[in-house]
Amino acid sequence: MTTDGLRRGVRWLHWYLREVSGESAYDRHVAHLRSGHPGASVPTRKEFERWRMDQRDSRPEARCC
Repeated sequence: MTTDGLRRGVRWLHWYLREVSGESAYDRHVAHLRSGHPGASVPTRKEFERWRMDQRDSRPEARCC
């Protein structure tokens, strides 16, 4: 495997793990706020995660377990 191939593989794995774990959700949320709601304040990561957990807890029927 070439060095470029290895780098691509590592970048893909990093991207995949961030998507599966939900880590990239905050980045997408911030990008959405900045492009669609320029005057809105951007929450900290901690505030976003709290909001996200509150949203999940408010809809227990949406989960399988």
